[in-house]
Amino acid sequence: MAKKKQKKQQFLSPEQFVKQRARSLEIGTCYVSKDLVASGEGHVIVTRKHTGGKVSVAFYLVDIWCLGVKDSFYRLRMDDFEFEGMIGAYRIDLRECSYDEAHNWIYGAIAYAEEAGIEPDKSFDITQYMLEEDDDNIPLIEYEYGKDGKHTLVAHSSFEASRYLPLLEKNLGEGNYDYILSALDPNIDDEDFYDDEDDDEEDSGWLFKKYGPNMPYSYHHPDYPKELTLYYPWIQDELSKPENALYLKDELTDRILALPYDALRQDLENLIMYHIGLTCDGIPDEYDDGQYNGLLSSCVALIAEVGNSDTSLDCVLEVMRQSVEFFDYHFGDSQHEMFVPTLYKLAGHRLDKLMAFVKEEGPYWLPKAEVFPSVVQMVLRHPERRDEIIEWFREVLNFCVEHVAEARAVDSTIAASVICDLVDSQAVELLPEINALFDTDMVDLGHCGRRSSVLDDIGNPDFAGRLDDCILDIHERFDDLRHKFDRK
Repeated sequence: MAKKKQKKQQFLSPEQFVKQRARSLEIGTCYVSKDLVASGEGHVIVTRKHTGGKVSVAFYLVDIWCLGVKDSFYRLRMDDFEFEGMIGAYRIDLRECSYDEAHNWIYGAIAYAEEAGIEPDKSFDITQYMLEEDDDNIPLIEYEYGKDGKHTLVAHSSFEASRYLPLLEKNLGEGNYDYILSALDPNIDDEDFYDDEDDDEEDSGWLFKKYGPNMPYSYHHPDYPKELTLYYPWIQDELSKPENALYLKDELTDRILALPYDALRQDLENLIMYHIGLTCDGIPDEYDDGQYNGLLSSCVALIAEVGNSDTSLDCVLEVMRQSVEFFDYHFGDSQHEMFVPTLYKLAGHRLDKLMAFVKEEGPYWLPKAEVFPSVVQMVLRHPERRDEIIEWFREVLNFCVEHVAEARAVDSTIAASVICDLVDSQAVELLPEINALFDTDMVDLGHCGRRSSVLDDIGNPDFAGRLDDCILDIHERFDDLRHKFDRK
């Protein structure tokens, strides 16, 4: 048996990198929402350039009328097409601006909000390091903040109103601030925002989703292998090549799958666990060239062909327990194509393992959401198992009802994801549980839509899921990825 040993790299976590090194990167192009001044709220985006051509990006949701920095996040080491795809997904109408403009909009809004006793969102504790120091080295630009000379709160929910109005009253005094219940129509009554019983969408006041608590990532991983033992070391060499990073050609796929299945399965499992260990705590700087970007993705696809529902499924679920930075690096926006078919093939008769994973506290929410469409495919392809799978989903729904408010194992987006996939499976048997989940007021309506729409769709065969939503043939899976990335 051939052995290939590699020393584990020491590197900074994403947060450590941002805090310690982000300001050493050259500032790239910056952007601001075109309607920031007119609407009072918009995005300011700052990029930092890596020497290898990638960019790290920070997004700031800025309210210049009252709240300052409402939200922010960062993404490290993105390719240009990934950044452009993110902008497209958010449908943000932007214009380029200088860094000085971006800096002043952000820090000016923060200073204005602080007059009302409002601090920037906690996310700014990290994302501030994507900006330059706020000192005299940055030229001061005087912008106008507030609306008609006053702090003006735009409350998208009663929660926001009850949170911020007391601060405005305390720090500014009566008559020195204004508030609006809706950015679109200030005459809409707050109670109408979430009137799920109103079936007339044009007349109802439903303009914004309900915001439930978000599930924090808190998974504490075990020790992963520090040495790699392979029967066929050339597999790692091939999967690490840049030309194989996004998808595998048929010739290479066939060459790998021609190997003895048991040895190949062990090699793929060993590769998965070892490479989780290399990047589970952050992405090293030396990986900027993309050497490892794609290896894990290919392994997750290949193991569906030779794996088992025991050790192989455990390896895939361990991948799915990793952080958002881990997923961004290894899978980009191909997570659905990688995990749903693999889970379908490996976990068909181990729904107990999938249930245990759904109920775990700590993992990143998005991989959990990929569990549900894989189970939907089981009922679509094996209608004789419908009763069994409906009961599995019933347990998921009841668990969500009991625990969604805690946001430790499931959150509002997970709850909405389950509902979406139950529409695909036309699970009319679960209408009482679906209604009970809506009754928690913790369902992300921006993800699944209003209750009335869901109830209409779940009884409409036109909204049933399709078999071609999940590609099972390994060659077709890679070919689908090839078309996807070629379009970019």
